[in-house]
Amino acid sequence: MTTLGKYSLGKTLGSGVSCKVKVAKAPNGNKYAVKILKGDDVFKELIAAEVDVLRKLHHEHIVNFIEMGKDTLKNEKKAKVVDYIVLELAQGGELFDFVANSGRFSEKVARTYFNQFMDALKYMHTAGYAHRDLKPENIMLDADFNLKVADFGFAAST
Repeated sequence: MTTLGKYSLGKTLGSGVSCKVKVAKAPNGNKYAVKILKGDDVFKELIAAEVDVLRKLHHEHIVNFIEMGKDTLKNEKKAKVVDYIVLELAQGGELFDFVANSGRFSEKVARTYFNQFMDALKYMHTAGYAHRDLKPENIMLDADFNLKVADFGFAAST
């Protein structure tokens, strides 16, 4: 089993240029998403900016920030020190995958998601931030299939 700090890591949810995202289980049984950062200093600056934004944004349609840390990623073969971010787990997955698997939304469902999306954008903009990387892969769904905007790596104050 692979561990990072107090978290037991599970399956990989996704990966990108700057990080890998895994499901993590805390000792209390709660599940989270953990972004494990790659070591490049450029990525560390982007992550620091993302954390700065997420610490200030608290909204029902934005993936919530839990904590940031630096610890040893341990598995059976090796150990290495990494920076990581713990985020709320959007158990419904990406909106992109949901649409790809289920097909077109009814007008009522599309209107609901559009309203949730606009509510999150209005909140971000009122708080003085622009996301700058909005795409279906960065729109998640929680366990109740409510929309959650994620990945604030390119966010900036307006």
